[in-house]
This record gives sequence, structure tokens and C-alpha cells, in this order.
Amino acid sequence: MDFNDVDDRMFDIGKALSCRLRLALLHTLAVGEASVGELVERTGANQPNVSNHLGVLREAGLVTAERSGRVMRYRLASPSVRELVKAIDAVTDDRAA
Repeated sequence: MDFNDVDDRMFDIGKALSCRLRLALLHTLAVGEASVGELVERTGANQPNVSNHLGVLREAGLVTAERSGRVMRYRLASPSVRELVKAIDAVTDDRAA
């Protein structure tokens, strides 16, 4: 594949994966859906930061959100995203060995 053939969506996903907090959010959501408050608690990041990074992940098509009353619940966008998170873990494990 020529680099000119790679579409913008692939670049968007690559950029979304290039942040430590966004990776932590994806790993947390791989366990199950969560609200912004729960993600703040689990990652230790502040609420505006978590919200901004969730926006990047949503824009890249990696997470979705659904309102439940006054609370937005976030989840991975698809089983393929869960597999992507697992694949990143596997590559990380391979490099550590």
C-alpha cells in the first residue's frame, strides 16, 4: 500500500491512539461502559481533560455515547475497537518479552 492510499480515517484513528490518556480511556471502556465522572475517578485526570479526550475518541469513531437521564454513558463503538485495544496490549506484551 502506498502511503498516499491511506485515507484520513486511518490517520484520525492513529492520532487518537497517540495519547496516553486516550489509551487509558479505551482500556477502561474495554471493561465496560462508564460516565465521565467514573472515567475521571478511574484515570485520575480532571473532568474537562477527560471530556475533551472523549471528544477526540468519538470523532475518530472509537467510542460512542448515550444519554441516560442527565449522565452521558460512554462505551467502545464496536467489537472491532475492543479487538484493537487487545491487539495493542498484545503488541505491548510482545515487546516486553
